[in-house]
Amino acid sequence: MRTILRTPWPLLLLGLVGLLGGCSSGHQAPVIDMGTQVTRPPEHWPFPAQPRYALAEQYQYSGASAEGWLAPLQQAVALYLDGKGWRSAPLDEADIWVAIGVAGAQDISDEALFARLGMNPGVQARAGARKGTLAIIMLDRQRQQSTWSSVIQLTTDQAIAESQRAAFSQELVGKMLRTLP
Repeated sequence: MRTILRTPWPLLLLGLVGLLGGCSSGHQAPVIDMGTQVTRPPEHWPFPAQPRYALAEQYQYSGASAEGWLAPLQQAVALYLDGKGWRSAPLDEADIWVAIGVAGAQDISDEALFARLGMNPGVQARAGARKGTLAIIMLDRQRQQSTWSSVIQLTTDQAIAESQRAAFSQELVGKMLRTLP
């Protein structure tokens, strides 16, 4: 089953803006356009109500232009899952491996990105705009298969300050993971 949400999230969108560049240089708020969010809920959820999870290092990716966003996004995912009562565990004891990928338009082409994610291209960036994509995927450790995923893409006309990345990451991750069982 595939769910596609096309909903503007004014404050949420600021969270991914920093993926698209460095520090903010102006006093005006960024203009943000949301593209597509695709969430693939599980057909079957074989895990307990409070599964054990691990942020599997081999499944953590950030493109060069989005490198400063991976750590705040990892922290936001861990905070969200801990808040649901999930338990962090060593890689070999976890029920679920959490994969996080974040990239800017300079890091990977739309064609390659969407081919990897099985999506149609979402947002088209205006000339001079910054564009980024965030994917969060829950992998069943036993079956080595994706069991749930959410991907979002958006554009902005300017970057978010590094000091604001943690707060924006938490907002964005909360919206992306809200359908997680």
